[in-house]
Formats: sequence, C-alpha cells, structure tokens
Amino acid sequence: MVQIPYAELHCHTNLSFLDGASAPDALVDRAVELGLTGLAVTDHAGLYGVVRFVSAAEAAGLHPVVGLEIELLDSAVADPDGLVIAARRSRHRGDRATSNVPPPDVTEGLPLRPRPSRARLPGHRDPVKEDLRGIGDRVRGPHLVLLARSSVGWRSLCRLVSRANMAGTKGVPRFSQALLAEHTEGLVALSGCRDGELARRLRAGDRTGARAVAERYAALFGRGDGTSTSGFFIELSHHLLPDDDWLVSEAAALAEAAGLPVVVANDVHYARPQDRELADVLTAIRHGRSLETLGDLRRADGESYLKSGSELAMLPPGEPGFAVADPRAARAWAAGISTAVELAASCSVDLGFERYRFPGFAVPNGETPFSYLVELCQVGARRRYHPVTPPVVRQLAHELDVIERTGLAEFFLICWDLMRFAKEQGIPAQGRGSAASSIVAYVLGITRVEPIRHNLLFERFINEGRTSYPDVDIDFSSARREEVIQYVYRRYGPEHTGMVCNLVTYRARSAVRQVGYALGFPRPLVDRVAKALETYDSVMVRRDLEADGGFAEFFRPPGDGADVAGADVAGADVAGAASSARAGGAPLGAAILLPAAYPGHRSRQAAAAGRDHAQELPAERGSDGSALALPAGSCRPVPWRSATADSDGGSGIGGPM
Repeated sequence: MVQIPYAELHCHTNLSFLDGASAPDALVDRAVELGLTGLAVTDHAGLYGVVRFVSAAEAAGLHPVVGLEIELLDSAVADPDGLVIAARRSRHRGDRATSNVPPPDVTEGLPLRPRPSRARLPGHRDPVKEDLRGIGDRVRGPHLVLLARSSVGWRSLCRLVSRANMAGTKGVPRFSQALLAEHTEGLVALSGCRDGELARRLRAGDRTGARAVAERYAALFGRGDGTSTSGFFIELSHHLLPDDDWLVSEAAALAEAAGLPVVVANDVHYARPQDRELADVLTAIRHGRSLETLGDLRRADGESYLKSGSELAMLPPGEPGFAVADPRAARAWAAGISTAVELAASCSVDLGFERYRFPGFAVPNGETPFSYLVELCQVGARRRYHPVTPPVVRQLAHELDVIERTGLAEFFLICWDLMRFAKEQGIPAQGRGSAASSIVAYVLGITRVEPIRHNLLFERFINEGRTSYPDVDIDFSSARREEVIQYVYRRYGPEHTGMVCNLVTYRARSAVRQVGYALGFPRPLVDRVAKALETYDSVMVRRDLEADGGFAEFFRPPGDGADVAGADVAGADVAGAASSARAGGAPLGAAILLPAAYPGHRSRQAAAAGRDHAQELPAERGSDGSALALPAGSCRPVPWRSATADSDGGSGIGGPM
C-alpha cells in the first residue's frame, strides 16, 4: 500500500471527559505507528491534556498541534426555525425539569421559608450543576474546532476557555459567538463534524444558511491565498454513515462556491478500532445508563479511530467510482488530505517548558524590584542582628548578587508580601524547607531559622548551576488560610490568580462498579465483584484480570480469556476539579498561559491543568498586569515547577522533589 502523507487535526483524548477513550500517549504512539506527519488534540471545551500530549509528541518525534472543540450557545447566523439549536428542556441537579424560560414566581398556597442573609466571600457564586445526562450532541449547541497557529493563538485559546468557564457552570462552559469574536487572533477554525453548524444546516437542506455561516467564519478568522494564511477551513469527514457521501458532496460544493479551502479530518475518539467498545461504555457512564438503554446517545459509527492517509483515501470519496459520479467531491477529498498536512505544519506552539517568567510586583516610584528588595533586606538585617557582623554582611551581599543574576527579586518580594499580610492580621505563618538556608529569607521574615549560626548552605536553595528554580514552602494556619487566599485575589486581581485543578480519576473498585452498571449487571453482583478485587490501585486491575481464578472468573465467558473494559476505565480521567486541600500553585497570567476551569470553591478560580503537568509550564506576566500563583493550602507565588501539595491534605505546600 502506498503511504499517503496525512495529519489528523480533529482528535479527542480521554481528557474529553468520558467521551474520548484513549490517552494522549496512546494516540501519539498510534499516530507514529501509522506514519502521520502531525496530530492535533482538540478535546471538548478544555485544554486539560495539552501538556501531556505535547510532551509525548515531542518525545516521539511527532509534530503536535494544539486546539480544542467548543460547543456554542448560539448560531453564527440567524436561526429562526431552530435548525441549528433545537429547543430542549434543561435540567439542574436537585430541580425539576424546566424549560429554558424561567418559571413564574408562584407562591400562592405555599409557606414561605425564611432565609437569613449570610455574609459571602468575595467573588461568591451560587453553585450550579447542569444535568446533561440523556441529552445527545445533536440537540446541544453546534460544534466548532479551533487550532492554535502560534503562541498568540495559544493565548487566545486560553483566554477563550477561561472566559467561558467563568461564565458557565461546572462542566458546562458557555461559549458564545460574541465571546468567540473577541478571541480569534492566531487561531484557525474548522467547520467541525456532523454537529457543526455548517453540517447541520446542510443536513436540514438550508444551503443558503450554510453558505452564510461559511462566509461569516471566513470573515471572522480571515481569508487567505493559501493554507498557511487561511483562517477558516471546511471540514470533510466520512464515517460510512448512510448520508456521508451526500454530505461530503454538499460540503465540497459549498467550499468551491465560497472559495474556501477544505481539510479532511476523522473526528477521532479512540486510537484503534477495537477501542470502540470502551468508548461506548464511557458514553453509558457519562449518561448514567446501561448499554442496552443508551440508544442513539452512543456514536452511530465504529470509524472514529485514528487512520492513516491511505485508509482515508480508500473511503468512498476516494474510490474511482465516486470520482466518476462526483468529480468535484473526489478532488476536494484528495485535496483535503494534502491540506491537512500543510495546515498541521503551519501550526507551531511553543509552550516554553524551559522558560520561567515570574509574576510582577509593584514597587514604589523610583525603585526597581531589586533595589527595593535590597532596602527591605537592610532593614530586616538591622532588626534581626544586633550588631550586624561582617559574616552577615558578606552572606547577605552574596545572596543578593545571586538573586540579581537569576532574576528572582520579584519572587522574594511576593513571598515577603504574603508573610507581611499574615503577620499584620495575626495569622500564624512560617516558611520552611530549603528556603531556611537563605539569609535573605530570614531577614525578610519568611523563615525563622538563622542560617549563619547553623551553618546552612545557601546553594541548597539557589545556585546558578541548577536547572530547576527554587520554591518557598510557607505554612499558614488552616483556620485562617482562606483570608490569605482572598488577600491575594484582592492584591493581585482575580484574573492573575488561580488554583490548579486535580483530574479526578476512577480507582479500581469505582471503575469496576461503573463498568458493571454500564454493562447492565445487577448492582448487588457488581458490588460483590468490586469487593473481590484485591487492589485499590487502578494500574493493577489488568494484572488481577489476567490472573487465574478469583476476580477474573467473574468476567470470563466459557473458553474465553478475560478482556474487560474495567481495566481500561480504571485510571481514566473523569473530570477536572479544584481541590481546596490538594492543589499546586500555578499562575494564570490573565489566562494567557493556561485556561481557567470552573472552580469547585465558590470564590476561587482554577487553572485547567492537572498538578503533575501544570508544573511543567512557565509563569508569565500577562499583557495587562502581573501573574500570580496561588496554591491551595498556602499562598506562594511560584513558577510551574513548584506545584506540589502535601499529600495529607494539610496546610503546607511543597516544592519539586
């Protein structure tokens, strides 16, 4: 078989929670195996898997493309007939089903329950969770795929996701056309899958509306004279569904009439064909149903796996007979495969894993961060030492010289600012760890250990030969920790402060229970099976399944080996959640480097990356102010590499090991 170059630009990982069935690493491995020239990750409404994906792709020598797929609240052009967004009834947890129109306030005949007014923390929002179980993609908002062409596009994606999460509810960010129009710089848009607005209008016979949608997005993202300059592409896909031939033909005709380029994508949701069963199980879990009752909520095809260019060329639009029946669509299909390679090559985002830019700190007029730090250290030294001895002067001068060369003056100033606030408010606080070996930290009041008397080595904390940056561990009283957190929000602004969310995953027994329910087994039996599992660790589930006797026997049909979805669901990412006890610090930088996720805490914001991967990104100052990292469990401005928290959920915060 002749190898045809191809790059997949529409792909979902398991960070499209309970929708994608394959991890970023597995998709990268499969892409390399197929000989793809590039791969884009376009998870639903989030960038949770970007760091993991880019790291895996770069290690494997595969060109990574960063993007996401959004679900819009409104249509690009007027939709009076409801062709794009069908009217549906919304459900909120704990509420009865209601229409999108708020019900009238009827209290006649009902006792009024007194509700005392309560003081709320700054930034308080009432917790709301929309229940989307049982609601399929076809009755939800239209999809649109966005790719970052450059670092500017990455910032646009982050801002877009941040604003949508802050305006939305947990797990349901709100992307509107107005919000999208504000964040298009550096982005490339694909018209999307069958649930994109353009495809929905074509399937409904609204060719005029589909043309208007294409023209609007072309005007919004920009027309160009080639792949590297065009900002909007009409996406072609074929999953062997009954109307796919017709839909490809219609989309190709529209692209030619509008003078827009096309690109072929496969809307990938799993790496290999055999992963389709796992994808169906995940869909059943997401909707709280069994496979028997899932109905049309599952994907209608089994073709949403990663394919090579040769496999796509052998689909019906690439067959000789199709070229005779519709030569225009056949040409568009072949051109779309080639365009995918060119478009992927034109997209390059450097996440700056090796760059560290610390948050800014406002200093008095006429001062620089370093000069102000020197002044504070001199005042602190006279307060701490009576008298100031030559060893103190020499050590202080040495450390300040190193701090100036490494550019850490603002870092120390923010640590000092947090400790200053805690002391003024009478909040118990103390620095610890390797920072105790620094006389600068001692005279600033960050630590309480006198380093010269105890012969502590400053180079354990900071030295110019280390590749990792320092971190200052500060413990605050758990009873008043929230006061410090809220101070940071007030001092540095809510758009420059954020928590790092945890990715919630299924442990072994939870995975077995969820899969058992999805497969339709009785709950008492599923509970027995879960309790028979010998490990709580998700990575050990497959070992127990492959062992003879015991747990595996529950799933083994006569004469077959054990191969159960539970082994793959265990450890699967379920959702992003902001943890108040276990989270790492990460700067948002006006949501430039990492998007904000909907917070679990009512008065906080969360950066949408897991703790293990957020620490790989650098801190950076936003274009409109300073960025600040705010860990849960303490308050400490840190670069990404210092984002780890105490495993016991205490109030301390730890740095990289």
